[in-house]
Amino acid sequence: MTFEEFLKKNNQPSFRLKQLNLALYKQYIEDWSEFTTWSKELREKIAQEFDFNTLKVINHQKSKKGDTEKVLFSRTKNKQLLETVIMKHKDGRNTVCVSCMVGCPVGCTFCATGTMGFISNLTSEEIAEQVLFFARKLKKEDKKVSNIVFMGMGEPLLNLDNVLESIEIFTNPEKMGMSPSRITISTSGIVKPLEKLLENDFKGRLAISLHAPTQELRESIMPIAKNNSLSELMTVVDKIIDNNNKRISFEYVLLKNINDKQRHAEKLVKLVKGKLIHLNLIPYNPVPGFTLQTSDRNQIDRFSAVLSRARVPHTVRVSMGKDIDAACGQLATKKTK
Repeated sequence: MTFEEFLKKNNQPSFRLKQLNLALYKQYIEDWSEFTTWSKELREKIAQEFDFNTLKVINHQKSKKGDTEKVLFSRTKNKQLLETVIMKHKDGRNTVCVSCMVGCPVGCTFCATGTMGFISNLTSEEIAEQVLFFARKLKKEDKKVSNIVFMGMGEPLLNLDNVLESIEIFTNPEKMGMSPSRITISTSGIVKPLEKLLENDFKGRLAISLHAPTQELRESIMPIAKNNSLSELMTVVDKIIDNNNKRISFEYVLLKNINDKQRHAEKLVKLVKGKLIHLNLIPYNPVPGFTLQTSDRNQIDRFSAVLSRARVPHTVRVSMGKDIDAACGQLATKKTK
């Protein structure tokens, strides 16, 4: 049952929905009992039909610097675990990194979530509730969620309907009212859903996990690349750029002695030079039990220098939350084990 159906069932006027959206998505109430705009009788009825929370906090960690928090949630309906992170930037932005799945089917070799395999998709309400959790906390500090990134557990393009429905909650003026440009979908680069996203006229930002400049190396790091070739991916990227003239981000995790050599940087230049893109070089966040290592700082600098000489726009991302298992899937897999 939707909220609209609930109101119709109880013979309520249409303005009740606006009151509900205001309370949930702008005033950030924390329980149905706080919804005093409605009568006690109507509040009791909605409480009978809808659980206020679909997620329960299992673990809440804060970094020593206070700039990162990670929450491990349990789904109330089946106790499956998922993670959400908030990053509080020095410039005042508060970015919530949401999960869209429990586990992930993609299986990237450097990602802890990949070891879980695919368990289930999250609903649009469960995705939105991750953001609302932090929005309620920030409200008490007179702050707001400024950005949302789909960079947590799961592949957004393989749960696209629920992802797009949650984005409607985030951007609808009568709900959270965020600008679409404040929302980023991060994907491993699955070609057909990317084309569907283009057809849906997605107004937000895209971050594509590249991680290698050649098809062969990319397949060894990201098994899903076997059925989504680099050439096909770059063709779709060109279409998206031509369609909306927005810069696309490429994510490139630097793995010691695997994809961080000068020859890799030179091939990367040939792949992306001249395109409306920005490269995010990401020093690998080590995962316990994995043999992969972070690239040496000198090697990262040499890699960056190749890109700089070729005038390829890029940054080296500053790692946040290492002391709280902030890498995707670390907390959930640890708890599961």
